[in-house]
Amino acid sequence: MQLAGRLTLAGLNALLITRGAQYQALSTAPLHLHHPQGTDQVQIAVANSPEAARLTRNDILVVATKTQDVEQVVTQWAWQPLEGDTSGAPGALAADLPIVILQNGTAAEDIARRRFSQVISVASIVPVSYLEPGHVTSRAAPKNGYFQLGRLTGASLPTDDTLAQIAGDFEAAGFVTRIRDNITARKYEKLLFNATNAVDVFEGTADERRALTAALTAETRAILSAAGVNLDLGAPDVDIAVELGTNRVPAGNTNSAAQRSTWQSFARGKPSEVDYLNGDIVLLARQHGLDAPLNARVQRLLGLAQTLGEAPQTRHIRDVLLKD
Repeated sequence: MQLAGRLTLAGLNALLITRGAQYQALSTAPLHLHHPQGTDQVQIAVANSPEAARLTRNDILVVATKTQDVEQVVTQWAWQPLEGDTSGAPGALAADLPIVILQNGTAAEDIARRRFSQVISVASIVPVSYLEPGHVTSRAAPKNGYFQLGRLTGASLPTDDTLAQIAGDFEAAGFVTRIRDNITARKYEKLLFNATNAVDVFEGTADERRALTAALTAETRAILSAAGVNLDLGAPDVDIAVELGTNRVPAGNTNSAAQRSTWQSFARGKPSEVDYLNGDIVLLARQHGLDAPLNARVQRLLGLAQTLGEAPQTRHIRDVLLKD
């Protein structure tokens, strides 16, 4: 929603595909974008199905769901005809369009790549919360977020011109954007941070949170290193603290605005990305004959918590750090 709203405010054509309460809210009222300077309201174009979108050959798809929903999304969209052309010829299906993958973790790109030939991978930092239909709360200012994007390893598409167009649109919408040659390494760099998202969901003292965060980071870094992932990406060329200022919470908002996406999923009673964050590290470890016990325990406990419909802070950090 944040991206669709910001693109629209920048004067760019954007259509948000959504359903349920979100669709109802945005069909009848503007999107409210809350941020440290105030609130922007924007009436965005919405549709509730691929058929209603009426895709053209000039469109670019952006997948902004959680990773666990990507399979369903790309299956539903890939084989949609463009401009009424049902020949199935090259260039006649949505699968021929560029598709931008915004998900955390590293699994979504391969899911999309099975069907789409022009996959753009993005490592994103967009500190927002969404707990109410039609409302998005951002902690970022002066910029709205940070996108690093690029082609996947071995891919010749999309073209440089397409990457530049997408980067330019994101920049126009207020997102710091860089095109990277080594985008998969950037995604793993982001996963090193995202593996600690789950800490928010557990109850514990500040010291316990720091301890679990440090332990998860160390284990995740060790697994990535053992798997041959190079995290030595050189000096950063973007000062995130200056561009995003992510410690600021809009006036009048509660602490929920500062919680990360995994906590938000549990707070809304929705499936979380844990299987594709901590689970990504567990998978990588197993593929290399290693163990990732802390990430595995986080995945197990939060998988069980989701199955039981537990709210955030039901389980304690001590349950994760418990030695067998």
